[in-house]
Amino acid sequence: MISSEVPQNGARHNVAVIGASSLKGKEVKELLEDHHFPSERVILLDAEEVGGQLTEFGDEPAIILPISKESFEDASIAIFASSPAFTKAHWQFAVENGCEIVDMSYYLESQAGVQISAPVLESGNPAPGAPPGIGILVPAHPVAIGVAGILRALSCKSQVTRSVVTVYEPASEHGQAGVDELHQQTINLLSFQKLPRQVFDSQVAFNLLSTYGEASKPALREVQERIALHVRALLPSGTRPPALQVIQAPVFYGYSFSCYVEFQQVITREAIQDLLNSKPFSVKLEPDAQPTVITAVGSEEVQIGRVEEDISIAGGYWIWGVLDNVRLAAFNAVQIAERLLYARVTGGSARQ
Repeated sequence: MISSEVPQNGARHNVAVIGASSLKGKEVKELLEDHHFPSERVILLDAEEVGGQLTEFGDEPAIILPISKESFEDASIAIFASSPAFTKAHWQFAVENGCEIVDMSYYLESQAGVQISAPVLESGNPAPGAPPGIGILVPAHPVAIGVAGILRALSCKSQVTRSVVTVYEPASEHGQAGVDELHQQTINLLSFQKLPRQVFDSQVAFNLLSTYGEASKPALREVQERIALHVRALLPSGTRPPALQVIQAPVFYGYSFSCYVEFQQVITREAIQDLLNSKPFSVKLEPDAQPTVITAVGSEEVQIGRVEEDISIAGGYWIWGVLDNVRLAAFNAVQIAERLLYARVTGGSARQ
C-alpha cells in the first residue's frame, strides 16, 4: 500500500464507497480503515432500502446513506462496489460532481478511455505528470492479476510459448445472493427439496458447470471473456495470452486456477518457483501445506502451490494458484484510489 507515502500537505479528499453493504463494499471499507486511507471522510452509500443501516468506521459509528446526486458533492473519488445495474443508474452523478471513478462492477469497462488497472503488480508511486482530470479506472479481475502476473514473471526468464488456464469460480462472484443460493441448494439437496435457481438457473451444489442456465446473468462465458480481456491488458506487448476456460465450482469464496506453461528455453521447476515467490505471489513448497481457497481467505496474495512437471510433455509445467476473490479485488481497488489521491495531491498522473 502507498497510503503512508501520500504527501501530507493538508490537502485531503473524501472517498465515496457505493454499494457499501455488498461483499466487496464491506471489504473496501475494512481496507480503507485498516490501512488508514488518508482521506478526511469515507462516505458510505447504497440503495434506499439499505440507507440508514448502522455500521462503523475507525471505531466510530457510521451510517450507510441512501444514494443521490448530492451524495457526491463532498467526494473526489468514488469506488463503485455495487452491481452493474446500480453503477449504471448512478455513475453519472459522480462524474457530474467531479469525482474520479474506480469501477469494481465492470459496468464501465467498455467506455472509451477506461483503463484496466492492477497496481498490485507494480511497485512505487505513479510518476509526476499532467493532472489526471476526470476519469474512470476499472480494477483488473482478480484472476487476471494472478494469471498475467505469473506470465509476466516467467517471461523474464524465458519466452512462454504456450499456456492454458482453467479457472474455478466461487459463488461469491455473484455477491451475497450467489452465496445464499449455493447454501440453500446444498441444504435442499440433502433434504430432497426443490432447489432455488434464481441466481445461477442451474444446480451449483455438488456440481461443476461450464455454463449457467439461460436466465443467469452474467453468463459464465461473459466472465471468461472479461478475464481474457483483462489478462491481455496486463501483459506486455508481444507476450502470448493463454487459452482460458472458466468453470463454476461449488465453493462459496475464493478462486482457484490451474495454469499449464511451456517455454522456448529450458527452465527448471526451482527457477519457476523462485520467479513466482514475490509479491503479490507467495509460493508454498511444503507437501502438507499446499494452498486451497480456505488458506487464501483474508489474504491479499495469490498463493501458489509447488510447481509440478507434466507427466507426458517434457518441459511442460503445472502451476496451481488460489486467491480470495473479494479481498484481492478490494485491495486492488483501494490501491487504485490511493494512486488517484496521490495524483490529485501532487498534480501527477495515476494512469499507469
